[in-house]
Amino acid sequence: MKEERDAPLAPLTTMRVGGPARRLLTATTEAEVIDAVRAADAAGEPVLVLGGGSNLVIADDGFPGTVVRVATTGIDVESADACGGAHVRIAAGEVWDEVVARAVAQGWSGIEALSGIPGSAGATPVQNVGAYGQEVAQTIARVRTWDRQAGQVRTFANTECDFTYRHSLFKGSTYRGAGRFVVLDVVFQFVLADLSAPVAYADLATQLGVELGTRVPLADAREAVLAQRRRRGMVLDAADHDTWSCGSFFTNPILTADEFAGLEAAVTQQLGADAPTTPRYP
Repeated sequence: MKEERDAPLAPLTTMRVGGPARRLLTATTEAEVIDAVRAADAAGEPVLVLGGGSNLVIADDGFPGTVVRVATTGIDVESADACGGAHVRIAAGEVWDEVVARAVAQGWSGIEALSGIPGSAGATPVQNVGAYGQEVAQTIARVRTWDRQAGQVRTFANTECDFTYRHSLFKGSTYRGAGRFVVLDVVFQFVLADLSAPVAYADLATQLGVELGTRVPLADAREAVLAQRRRRGMVLDAADHDTWSCGSFFTNPILTADEFAGLEAAVTQQLGADAPTTPRYP
C-alpha cells in the first residue's frame, strides 16, 4: 500500500481543485482497503474514502486526516447462461465507464445507458447512479462492503440495499461523520444480449430514430448516450477544461399524482394548447 504525506488531492478529482491530504493511502487490494480504514478508525482519525473523485469538492485547506484511495481492480464472471444471465463481480476501484464499455463488448445488457459517467464502480450503488432511463439498481445483485461500525465484511442483496431514486442504504448510513459502509465489490446480473434494454428516454429515442421501448444494438445505445453527454459537456476530457466538473448532481423533483396534474394544468394555462408535454418518469 502506497502512503504519501501532504499529498495533492486536486489531480484525483474531476474538479481538479482542492488542497492536500494530511495522509493519502492508495489501496490496491481489498485487504489493504479494509486495513487502511480500520486503522484510521482505531486511531480516531477523520477518514475520506476516495474513488474516482467525481461528485467531490475538496476545500483549499485540503483534508485533515487519512484519505483512502480505492484502486482495486478485477472484473470476474461468476456465471453466464441464457436463463440466469451473466453474474459479474466488479471490484470497487474499477473505472465505471470502462466497465460499461466491457459490458457492451461482451454482450452484457443493462448498463449501456450509463456510459460516460465519471467515477468508480464502487460508487455506483451508493447513490443508485442512473441516467437516460437506467439505474444500477436494475442490474445489481449484491453489494459487498466493509461495515466500519460493526468491524466486519457484510454483503447486501439487492432488496436489502433500500434503493430509491439516487439513494440507497449506503448513502443514508453514516459513521463518525462519514459513510458507514465502504463498498468492496459489486455483483451485477446482466442480460446476455446484443440488444440494449428498452430505450426509456425520449431524447435518446429521438436521436436513435426509434420509438420509446425499442431495443437497439448495445454499441449504438452507448454511442448515442455518449453523444448526448458530449453535447452537454458531460464527458470528461483532459484537454477541455469546460468538462471538468463534479458531475451531474441535480435531481428531478418527486411529485404526487395530484401535484403533477396541477403542474400540467398550470403549464397548459400559461402556454395554451401548444404547450409541450411535461416529462415524467415512473
